[in-house]
Amino acid sequence: MKTMILPGMGADSGMYANKAYGKLSGIHFIDWPPYYKEQSISEIAHRVIKENNISDGFIVGGSSLGGIVASEISKLVKVKKLILIGSTLSPLNINPALKNISGLSEIAPVSLIQILAGKVSMTFENSLVEMFSRADSEFIKAMCQAVFEWDGNLEPECEVFHVHGAKDKVISPPSSGATILEDAGHLIAVTHSEQVADFINNVTT
Repeated sequence: MKTMILPGMGADSGMYANKAYGKLSGIHFIDWPPYYKEQSISEIAHRVIKENNISDGFIVGGSSLGGIVASEISKLVKVKKLILIGSTLSPLNINPALKNISGLSEIAPVSLIQILAGKVSMTFENSLVEMFSRADSEFIKAMCQAVFEWDGNLEPECEVFHVHGAKDKVISPPSSGATILEDAGHLIAVTHSEQVADFINNVTT
């Protein structure tokens, strides 16, 4: 059973570079496909499916935007399980302040980190700056609009497994049905890699 895990917005598979994820077997941490001016979550989901040959029976998931796109994929393909990492099934849980990013002509990596993660240590900030500096700013701006126009996936037809930071200010933690990390914010895949890797392992084995 193949498992595909997407990164967050502005990130790439480098957000899963911690050795904790390297211990996982059969998990594919994938990158966003090159941006071809897609304007909706559905368009991105179709691209990800095509680029990665995702078919019935897969497990799909992702962090933040990655989880949202994975959720949309689960509407298009009969996936086995859906893994949400600091993500959501509804746009109503997303902080409206994220819309402000779409008005920026350029998105500085440090500014994006501050918006998405709040205060992080210098060690994390340096690694995140390097990763976010590779992001396509047009993709980020388009997706900041797309997530609020997305119709969600309130009744998924597959099992959903959800891990979320209690201090997440970008996407609100659900009231029930999720594993909550009390001291974690939005970028839990980076800041709490051991716990998230264990969560993924437990879900996929």
